Order: sequence, then structure tokens, then C-alpha cells
Amino acid sequence: MKTFEIRKCFLEFFKEKGHRIVKSDSLIPKNDPTLLFTGAGMNQFKEYFLGLRTDLKRAASSQKCLRTGDLDQVGKTPYHHSFFEMLGNFSFGDYFKEEAIEWAWTFLTQEMRLPQEKLYVSVHKKDEEALDIWVRKIGIPKKLIARLGDGSNFWPANAPQTGPNGPCGPCSEIFFDQGETYPGATKKFWAEDESGRYAEIWNLVFTQFERQEGGKLVPLQSKNIDTGMGLERLACIMQGKQNNFDTDLFVPLIRVLKSQAPGHESLNQSSLNAIADHIRAAVVAIADGAHPANDGRGYVIRKLIRRAVWQGRSAELETPLLAPLVPVVITTLKDVYPELSSLEKSIAQTVSSEEERFRETLESGLEVLTARLKELREKKNKILPGEEVFRLYDTYGFPDELTRTIAKQSGIQIDEKKFEALLSEQRKRAKASSKLADRIFATPEINQDLLKLPETRFLGYQTLEADAKILWANFSGEMGAIALDQTPFYPEGGGQVGDVGVLEGKNFILIVSDTQKKERAVLHYGKLKKGKPKAGDSCRAQVDRDKRDATKRNHTATHLLQAALRTVIGTHVRQVGSLVSPERLRFDFTCGKPLTSEEIGKVEAWVNRTILENAAVESKEENYDSAIQSGVLAFFGDKYGDRVRVIEVPGKSKELCGGTHCRSTGEIGAFVITTETSIGSGTRRMEATTGLNAIRYVKDLQQTVAQIALALKTSPDQTAEKIGKLQKKVRELERSGGSQAKSSVDTSEIDDWLNSAKSIGKMKLITQTLENESIASLRHLADQLRSKAQETVFALFGVQGAKVNLIVGLSKDLTASPLNAKEMAQKMAPLLSGSAGGRKDLAQGGGTNAKGIQQAVLRLSELIRKTVGK
Repeated sequence: MKTFEIRKCFLEFFKEKGHRIVKSDSLIPKNDPTLLFTGAGMNQFKEYFLGLRTDLKRAASSQKCLRTGDLDQVGKTPYHHSFFEMLGNFSFGDYFKEEAIEWAWTFLTQEMRLPQEKLYVSVHKKDEEALDIWVRKIGIPKKLIARLGDGSNFWPANAPQTGPNGPCGPCSEIFFDQGETYPGATKKFWAEDESGRYAEIWNLVFTQFERQEGGKLVPLQSKNIDTGMGLERLACIMQGKQNNFDTDLFVPLIRVLKSQAPGHESLNQSSLNAIADHIRAAVVAIADGAHPANDGRGYVIRKLIRRAVWQGRSAELETPLLAPLVPVVITTLKDVYPELSSLEKSIAQTVSSEEERFRETLESGLEVLTARLKELREKKNKILPGEEVFRLYDTYGFPDELTRTIAKQSGIQIDEKKFEALLSEQRKRAKASSKLADRIFATPEINQDLLKLPETRFLGYQTLEADAKILWANFSGEMGAIALDQTPFYPEGGGQVGDVGVLEGKNFILIVSDTQKKERAVLHYGKLKKGKPKAGDSCRAQVDRDKRDATKRNHTATHLLQAALRTVIGTHVRQVGSLVSPERLRFDFTCGKPLTSEEIGKVEAWVNRTILENAAVESKEENYDSAIQSGVLAFFGDKYGDRVRVIEVPGKSKELCGGTHCRSTGEIGAFVITTETSIGSGTRRMEATTGLNAIRYVKDLQQTVAQIALALKTSPDQTAEKIGKLQKKVRELERSGGSQAKSSVDTSEIDDWLNSAKSIGKMKLITQTLENESIASLRHLADQLRSKAQETVFALFGVQGAKVNLIVGLSKDLTASPLNAKEMAQKMAPLLSGSAGGRKDLAQGGGTNAKGIQQAVLRLSELIRKTVGK
């Protein structure tokens, strides 16, 4: 049975049992302070488990999950994965143990047709109720049922002893016997066989207690069911395999990987398995909005990609390794996640860019390691300190496995104990800094009164004024919020800010400064101008028309901007964030390089031509799956319902969007791009303005140019020529050693440096090599960096023929830190065949060896690490 058939069969089975089939949540949880990634099917139902929501009693899903706790085991065992799908059925105060057990057994033995004699079960040693159901209702001999403790058959594991506090309960697990011929199988009681012969299929959690302080278990008034079954593991069994990596989800990937290595018969299979697993995780996570970065979710994705690249390097596979696998992953998943197809080029570019970046990092790390091992051999030292192994791992992303291999070839061992200690400390720091809540069932604070309110009817697509009735009001002095039965006010969402305006009743006036949706109610926040409203009062709701019109111009322009970028730059461009306000629009998108001025001009012209065409902006509701299949663009970090709103400019743009928009493109008036910058690896940010704001922006620029022309004693149309002449004089001054020469680097480039700075612990490091920059111009750049940067060390190299100029500096907030720019410059300069001197916060020097710049940068990284640690 194919994997997609198993998934479909599971969901249809529970639909017939009265369950609502709920789409998989994003891998990036919304409003959940406990998680970096969705790791279980129950995550999106937490509010139902806690009784905060009661509109759903039974649910079933196939949930995308990502876990990295056992990353070192992935590829080496038959069942470990970072990304997987979890099949689950859930009951919120409805059915309990008997139905959960009976339906699980029925599904496996009748729908999947697994032989009953191949199935084994375990229960918690104190759960007599579950034991009785398995024996009496299902007919399993009591002697074959394993009765286990809190470590294996309680959720969360060992919760009675160690917590956390909150809902918990015993569980019952179902296992499948893979036969006596399974490698390492024993004749012990099945639960004592550790060979892997008995594969866990399904975990049934009976949430019946609340753990309180001191380990006290208090019975819940409303008991719940939470089950989880790994889709990949069930597919393995249904397809007659003993390893998940031999199923139809992984075989196409393994086949492509083997084709990249002639004589692949000798390849390490665990390496191929790990690559296949990690690329699946990366593809789905990137599609859901996670991008490689140095912290948080981005760090996890970066780590997965880098581990895959390292495994490929170890297996001597051809490069590029990962980008060719992206369409293969998508082919295996597109039946259930059709949106992946439209994101293929964007994902492939992100993965390719990250792979290339890591290969460069590996080369740098290899140079450092090779030099250090040479020093150790010369000193006849046989131990590579754990601190240095960790620095390679942490600073360069250099795999510790590779360090071990290379060190061993040189007859040197690594200090494993110290390395593991540093790694453990790093994990603890990462957990502490992640701001994840300790409790599994931690949720954002929810106002119980708001949960009781009906959904506010939104009228804002049709009108900006409406009569309404107050359902709820909460004020502290003059400040507060009101919920209405219906409203024309748009609540913040989809990147668009909330509407502002006025609510006026017989006895009150509220100046609305923001609109937000909380639960099902739309809340109007503001300041009372007079009186005090109360529930039951009537009022007139009036949106600020000028602000709304300006906002909708920017929102429609945002859609056109994305279409223009995909037309000019390529269809790999996709949205990763946005802000739409009355004053401006901000659009974050995937792109591996800065846009040239010519490309920016083409994008701006494309949008303005579409505005001049005065094309209709159409709005309609469609079925989600049909819309996605038709090629509509969506922001896949969001979760959509079965019915979605589609905004289309025929032949130009088609996106899912709940925001407010113009009726035709001509209403936008004008479109001007104001900035284009980097906000991280492979991610750019473009800001623009429209309508009257665009005209004001252009007028301000004209005034600025006029003032510059006046200062230069020329006309505005001759300003560029005059500046060119001045630049020529500057270059002449540089060549003659003029002390006041300024750099030709502009402010936007410096901003890019700041945004793309490398992280070393809490510090940032900026290094730039510039052509034809004198020491004076480097000092000028240093002054700008010192005033703008925070917690940043920078090194600027100016190459003038055979000469190298060097500036090393600290941002102003590091003046009192243990870092010393003078000492660092003096240790870097010899690598440039030169010398340096200066102050603690700013030093300069130079040399005659430009080839030594890379080594100087590596030396600087090491010095920072050694001085400030983590």
C-alpha cells in the first residue's frame, strides 16, 4: 500500500467515526511559546485539551512534525527521522479508553489487515482499566500484555516524578512483530527484546490527570484522548520493509543520490539515509517560512542542511548535492501538500545558496584545522583541545566527526570530555535564550469572556460605516477596548495594520487607534473622548477613510510588487514577510543576491505600467485546494481554511489574501521604491510607497537635489556630473595620500554589512575587503560603523595595488569590554606582512600581502572567541 493511500485510509476511517478532519498545522507553530517547531499532532489542539475551546469534540489529522532531539541517530537506525508525519485521532471530553483502543485495533487489523498474532500491546502498570479493555474487549491474553512504568507508558514521560505540571496520563502502545529472522532478535519476552524486532506503531495517550506541585495527580473532570502513529513507520510495515528508508517516500531520493556517485555499491547507506531525511525536513520547513539563520528556527534549518552537505562530502557525492533533490521531495509529498510545487524554485535556491556558503566555510575550517594539527605534530602533542574542536564546530560549522577523522589521520586524538562539556553548555544556553516556556501546555493568555462572544461580522469589504451593538467593553480610565456584533474596521492580519477611526454612541465617543482580532471577536482599542460605553449600547462605527484608502493602495501594490519581482528576477522569489500601513509597504522576499539598480528600475516600472493600465482587481472565494492547484500564491506560514479569498489582477497577479484592496490598479496612483536591503542570508527587504505619499516622497527628493545643487553651485540636472568631478578629485587625493579622502561606499552598503554580520556568540563580526580604499577612507567608514553598530567588531581591508590597508575597530558599546582592537590588529598584521598600532577601540595598520587577508579574518574570529567566549 502506497504511503498516500495509508494516510487517506486513516483519515477516512476516523471521519466515519464522527471526527472532523483537520489539516496539518504549519511546522512553525502560531501563538505557542513552548515550541520552535510543531513536534506532535496534539500541538494545534492545546486549547481544546485545556478546555479553553469547546467547539470541537473529535478530530483527526496527519500532522507535519519536526524533531531534532535524536539527530545523531537519523540514518543509522531504521526509524529515526527529523521530519515525519504523525497520524492522530483526538477526543476532547468525548470518548475515552474503550473507543480509542477498539478503533485503533479495528483500523490496524481490518483496514490495514495486519495479522492479529503479529500485534503486541503495553499498558501502564497501574492502568487496570486499559488492561481490562485489551483483555475483555479485544481478546488479547493477559500474559502477552506488557505492564510498564512511568518512563515508557506515561505522558509526559516520568511526569509523576519530574513534571512538568499540567494535563498528563498513562498510555498504551501497540507494536508489530517483524519476525524471528529480524537481525538480533532474541527469544526473550517481547517487551524485553531490544533488537528492534517489535516496532512501535501507535501510542494511545489517556489524558486523565492534572499534575500539580509536589507530583500530586488530580483526576480531570473532562478526560481526553491523544493518539499518535508515525506514518513512515506504518508505511514501512505495510510495504513489507524493515527500514523506513526503504519505503516509497525515501527510495526516489536514495536512487538520485546513488546516481551521483559512480560505483555506488560501496556507499555508506546511513549517510544516504541521513541526507534523504534532512533534505525532506529542510524543504518542508522552508516552505512553511523557516529560513537558514544563526539562531532560533533558522539555526535548526541551517544545521540540517549542513549535516546533509557534510554527509554528502563524506560519501564523495557530486555537487551540487541538495538542490537536485528538492523536486524529488516535492514529488513524494505534493499529493497532500500541493503548495510545495509552486515553491520549488524558491526552496531550491535557498538550499543551493546555503550549501555553497557551507562549502566555503568548510574550506576555511579545514585551513585552520590543518594549521593547528601541524603545530601539534611539531610539538609532539597528541591531544587536540576540546575548546578548539568546539570552536571549529561553533564558529565554522565544522562537523566534529570531520575533525575526529582528520585528527586521527594525523595521529592525534581530540579531548572528547571537554568538547562534550562545551557542547552541553551551549545547548543549555540555547534553550535558555530561546524563550520557550517550560510547561508543555503553556498558552498565550486568553480572556474567557472573549471566548464566549460570537464571531464579529466583518463588513469592511463593503462599507466604511455601520451601526453596531456593543457585546463587550473593558476600560481602565480612558483607555480600553470594545467588541461589536459587526464592524467595518479591519483587524490587523496578513501584514496589514488594523484600521483606525471612531466609535460614537449616544453617551460616548471612542477614538480608535488600533483594531485586533482576539479569538472570534474584533476588538477596537482606543481612548475615550467622552462618556463610558457598556455592553448593550448601540453605536456608529466609522473607519478613517483616508487611512484606509492609503492602506489599501499599499496592499494592492504589495501584490503587484511580488508579481513584478517574480517577473523581473525569477519565479524563485517568494514572500517571507510583509507590512502594509497607510504610510508605506514593506516586503521581505527570498533572493540570493542584492538587486541591481537596473533590476530595481524594471520592477518599479512594471508596477507603474500595471497601475496605468487601470486593470480590475477582482475578489472571490474559492476552495483552498482548487485555488492552490490553479497556481495562486500563498504565504505558507499561514494556516488557511477550506474556503479562501483570492485577490486577482487578471494576467498579472493572483494571491490568497484577506486584506483590503483597490477596485482597480489605477487607484494606486503611483508607486515608488524607497529602499532595498539585506535582512539575512538569502533574504531581502524592499520598501515602497504609493499614491499621495509617493508624490510627497518624490517632491522631497526633488527638494533635496535642489539643495545639493545649490551647495555645489550647479543646476539640479548637472548635479550628477558635478559629483562625478568631485569623486575624481577624491580619487586623486587618495592616490596622493590626501588625509581627508572619503570612501565611495554609500550608506546602503554599510547597512547591508550590518545586516549580514557574522555572529560569534553574542558578538557580531563585520569584515570587508575593498578595492582602492586608502587608510583615510577606511577611517571614515570606521566612524560610520562605530556610530551605527552594536556589540560589533569590524575589520576593513583596503587593497591598493600591492598595498593592504587595515582598520580594526569596536562599536562604541564595546569600549569597556575585554576586546582590544590594537592587540587584535597587531596579531593580524603579520599575516599581511605588515604591522599595526592604535587605541583599544580603533587600530590601523597595513602590509604588502593581500593573500593573507583570509587568514587575518580567521585569526580575528579566533581572537574574539578566545577573549569573550560564548
